[in-house]
Amino acid sequence: MGINIKLNSNILSEKITEILNKENINKIAKDCNFVIRERKLGGFEFLDMLLFTHFNHKELSLNDLSVQLKSRFGIIIKKQSIDERFTYAAVTFFKTVLEDVLNISIQRYNKIDFTEYEKVRIKDSTSFQLPESMKDKYPGSGGSGSKASIRIQFEYDLKDGKILDLNLYPYNNQDSKNAKETIDNIGENELIIRYLAYTAISNLTKIERKKSYYLNRFNTTTNAYIYNKEKDKYEELDFANIYSQMKSQNINLTEKEVYIGKDKFKTRIIIELLPQDKYEQRIRKAKKQAVRKGRQPGKKYLSRIGLNIFMTNAEIESKNVRLLYTIRWQIELMFKIWKSIGEIDKVGKMKVERFETSLYGKLIWIALNWHILWYVIVHYFHKKGINISPYKFYKTLKITLIEHRTAVYSGTKKLSEFISDLIIMSPNNHKSEKKKNSNNWSYEIFDRFQNSRYIPNY
Repeated sequence: MGINIKLNSNILSEKITEILNKENINKIAKDCNFVIRERKLGGFEFLDMLLFTHFNHKELSLNDLSVQLKSRFGIIIKKQSIDERFTYAAVTFFKTVLEDVLNISIQRYNKIDFTEYEKVRIKDSTSFQLPESMKDKYPGSGGSGSKASIRIQFEYDLKDGKILDLNLYPYNNQDSKNAKETIDNIGENELIIRYLAYTAISNLTKIERKKSYYLNRFNTTTNAYIYNKEKDKYEELDFANIYSQMKSQNINLTEKEVYIGKDKFKTRIIIELLPQDKYEQRIRKAKKQAVRKGRQPGKKYLSRIGLNIFMTNAEIESKNVRLLYTIRWQIELMFKIWKSIGEIDKVGKMKVERFETSLYGKLIWIALNWHILWYVIVHYFHKKGINISPYKFYKTLKITLIEHRTAVYSGTKKLSEFISDLIIMSPNNHKSEKKKNSNNWSYEIFDRFQNSRYIPNY
């Protein structure tokens, strides 16, 4: 076993056991008023009950939890008494543990090389429906949609894997609102890669004022203008004409300095011509959607349907912009893993405090293992050129849940051995398999930016 693997396994295990040891967990439980006096079901046992257990909480009953406590700790307690422990204090207790897990500081021996930026922020949200009984706390989309839904915001720094945001919100707390509320978290010289919903012009303006950078898709409903110096006026950009010119002249990529919004915010757009088969695929999809909604596709939408358009103020070569933006898709892959393996969206009828506590328990498990996963991914890409599949990695952790639990509570040495075994088996058991027309978690992207040539400021 290489010294890097052994050393990093020790560091990871020390940080994890430091948080999850019984004394520390009971202290957090007491500080959060979850435990006020000595009880047979303490904070440590309560956390363990939900952290290392059946992930499908739609099928996990209070009686199952009662049986589990007897099996693990010899605690005999009625299911009604367990239900009574799911309170606001329990939610606060689990949320505090999650915050401690997110704040784990691990010196990274291998980092993604984006030396020109302090952080590379990747952010998106995922949502799922809840039982209608939770609609007061988590209102849904309204109308014919679900009456109760939740939204989870997730953001991490691509450079070192540190999770920057992992919080719960009602579904109607849209991404645009979250972007506005969290804009002050962005520092100087950071690159922010996000989906359309986060990209209000007011937010982009604030990002520039902070001397930071954004990379987003260009909204198909946003007008773009070119400033005509001779006429001293702004003229709307004709994307239909651009598409025709690029196609007739066999130009695959171009860029323009444009102005958007009523205040004419200046930005750079990169325009990429879609291959014919992709263009036809989009046309078919647009027509199907229009038929379902009983209308015709808009002219502006159709004029841009054959183009990929991105906007950025970062000094990145045009040919690299789309490639860099595809990194954002990887956060969607993580959401799929959370739902398929962590089963965060499996929610039965229960009181809202029990749901929130259970969900925070799952997020603690996900975040703890994210630290291990990140090291494995970066280590094998740099050392062997191997891409590790997060899906396979988390699936292994789920299969070995009991062994994982035993290792955590057996001390640093046992957990270090467990982590080392995970790392060593990863090239054989967690290797990402590239499938046709699929998006895998791949770090080949980053090597292409090592020697990129940057364009001058406009």
